[in-house]
Amino acid sequence: MSKSGNIRYIDLFCGLGAFHTAFNTSDKFECVLASDINQGIQKIYKENYGLTPEGDIKDIKTSKIPDFDILCAGFPCQPFSIAGNKEGFQDKEKGNLFYEILRIIDAKQPPMCILENVKNLHTHDDGNTFKTIEKELQDRSYTVTSKVLNAVDFGSPQARQRIFIIATKKLPFTIPSGNGVVRPVSSIIDTSVVKDDINRKKYALVAKTARETEMCKPKILYDVTSIATKRGGRQGERVYDIQNVGITLCASSGGPGAKTGLYKVGDTIRRLTVKEALGMFGFPITYKYSGIENEEMLFYLGNSIVVNVVQAFVKPVETWFISSRT
Repeated sequence: MSKSGNIRYIDLFCGLGAFHTAFNTSDKFECVLASDINQGIQKIYKENYGLTPEGDIKDIKTSKIPDFDILCAGFPCQPFSIAGNKEGFQDKEKGNLFYEILRIIDAKQPPMCILENVKNLHTHDDGNTFKTIEKELQDRSYTVTSKVLNAVDFGSPQARQRIFIIATKKLPFTIPSGNGVVRPVSSIIDTSVVKDDINRKKYALVAKTARETEMCKPKILYDVTSIATKRGGRQGERVYDIQNVGITLCASSGGPGAKTGLYKVGDTIRRLTVKEALGMFGFPITYKYSGIENEEMLFYLGNSIVVNVVQAFVKPVETWFISSRT
């Protein structure tokens, strides 16, 4: 910790800054370095947090990194994702970026690391990928704790499951559980938006058989099928109920619902707007993204961490650092 008592952290593969937004809810955290290779992300991050991220992690010299207490990294998930190439560490461009994290860990020896990735990381390559990550951290004298967390359990209107891996020195860390608050998609809907995103000449709506669905799970109202091919039913080809939680926003999903999915809002069937999608991730309504096209912003969100989940870590992390000093 710094002389001021702040818990200093670095935000690698920072994306839209979910870690930064969550840690800003406490005055005890200080971001001393961020990094992301995407120039659009760098612009957005600076606009919102006043800090310009470094570029490619491979180009960051460890001698230039300030001392810090927590390494945060939502490292690229595509090599391990069902929706990605699933090549894991064999993906030379992205899969091996975990070893860049280890390079920084070896140089700086932070007392805590918080890593995030897709749920599938735990089972990728018959579990060997996760075992490799765990062993590499344990070989560096870290105690490793991991858990798959669903954003729904933390007050997000989005069913999004991600694995969190916490590596700590001295004391183990208990990963927080959800807060029991379930919020439907209706809680982030802008009812003034009335644009219909379904081309009724190209697509037909096929009503799903009514059945009881818990609010904590997405509820499908219609399948959307192509009139020409009679095909449909993928994530981006369904209409969901805003009285339930929504589906996972995906950077690469297609169909008329594309990245956000389709929702029935009054008499309108449409995708979520960027502002609504930001709400699905827990970003504030004041979040800025000037000069960024909507589709590009939705792509960034599809790769983002949910702020609500990270917020649940804030107090336990503060407590852990107090305990580790005694």
